Amino acid sequence: MQPTVFIMALLVGVLVLCALVSVYDFKYRRIPNKFLLTAVVYFCCIFALMLVFVPFSYVGKGLLFSIGGAIICGLILYAPYKLKQVGAGDVKLIAVLGLFLGIKGGLLTILVGAMVGGVWALGLAYKHGGLGHLWYNLKFMARSAYLSGFKDMGWDLRTEGAIAMPYGVALSIGAALVAGEQLHLYIGRFMGVAG
Repeated sequence: MQPTVFIMALLVGVLVLCALVSVYDFKYRRIPNKFLLTAVVYFCCIFALMLVFVPFSYVGKGLLFSIGGAIICGLILYAPYKLKQVGAGDVKLIAVLGLFLGIKGGLLTILVGAMVGGVWALGLAYKHGGLGHLWYNLKFMARSAYLSGFKDMGWDLRTEGAIAMPYGVALSIGAALVAGEQLHLYIGRFMGVAG
């Protein structure tokens, strides 16, 4: 059996996880661990099946990239979590997405998710009349960081009066775009080989 089938199954898993997380995070502002644990179990089942049908060298290399993706992506969002800029669920989500998408896919997810989140944040700021204060706030943050020697960077964006945005939705959109593009490519390859 071709490894392409298993890779497509992993990408479909990402799309399902992203849909569930987006709806739940948007509605309740949290990402349930049961979604993430179910995704990890699904990932393990796919890799267990791969061990049966695909050469071990291919599976081992893929597993290393997956674990690397989970660790690197989780560490990238850990610093913003410590600075109270994102929630713990966002860190766990990107680690799971890194597990599914590997290092490159996980990093691309962070990049695309940040762009989606940035555009969304600007839209929210405009909607709530805060766009005029944006430049002042950015200057204040940069100045206070500089004057403290970059030690005081703990602006808690979850304080009262701050406009809340479920960042898991932005990460999920980023991951869905990355996974969707990869799935499109793999389906094309699979159809070319099957045809």
